[in-house]
Amino acid sequence: MTRSRMLVLAAIVIVVGLAGMLGARRWYGRGPGVVLGDTTSAPQGQRVLVEVLNSSGVGGLARRATFLLRDRGFDVVGWGNDPRGRRSQTVIIDYTNKPEAADRLARVLGGAQIERGKDSLDRGIDLTVRLGSAYKPPIEAFHP
Repeated sequence: MTRSRMLVLAAIVIVVGLAGMLGARRWYGRGPGVVLGDTTSAPQGQRVLVEVLNSSGVGGLARRATFLLRDRGFDVVGWGNDPRGRRSQTVIIDYTNKPEAADRLARVLGGAQIERGKDSLDRGIDLTVRLGSAYKPPIEAFHP
């Protein structure tokens, strides 16, 4: 193999490696509001019922967020795709006026807009999360 071909091959390996690292950082990277080592959790002594809806268009995001929120003490009672379609920003809807729980949930997610709402179906849920495309999940442990 000639020297010029070896240099070209080395350049290709470097470019592919950098692209892989940047792609992994984008997929697994934390959004600007998420702090490594942040241990925010649900309020102690309160059961907070949460529904997680994926409004991002990224498959499996609601499931990943569900694992994170359960690990942090939130009682996620349902997750799935948002029937209202896609959105860019993550929104938390507080149905039962639990501002501390909503604030803590927003912090765990790395930031979210909090709105008051009324659960027209009266399902007994405290908070609904609508994950937007700006949400970047933290690196997760393997959950089979």
